[in-house]
Amino acid sequence: MAARLVVGLFQSKGIAEDACHRLKTDGVPASDIGLRVLSEIGPIPSTMAPELDASFLGPLILGNFRRSFAQFIRNGETLVCVQALTDDAVEAAVDTLKQYAPLQVGVAALEQDPAAMTIELR
Repeated sequence: MAARLVVGLFQSKGIAEDACHRLKTDGVPASDIGLRVLSEIGPIPSTMAPELDASFLGPLILGNFRRSFAQFIRNGETLVCVQALTDDAVEAAVDTLKQYAPLQVGVAALEQDPAAMTIELR
């Protein structure tokens, strides 16, 4: 089964960090969890390209993220991504993130072409 990303968008970094701590407590490896504070919609600076290419968050940021989550981004919203390998891991991550009142939760299948990636909102 292909890895998938469970994505949660939170109103603040503190709430997102709480969700990350809970995921770790529930046994999700820290290497499978990503947290990034977002502030505005705009082009990705060229200086960030290597960082995004090296991370499993890259396809999400460069894919259809803006179409799925753009309406929620104002200032300080924080994205939490969890890499999940099984259906049970996906459902566990979705359930955990929802305990922290996210603005939105979705699941994305990792694709070779980031532009082809779709996010199923939950």
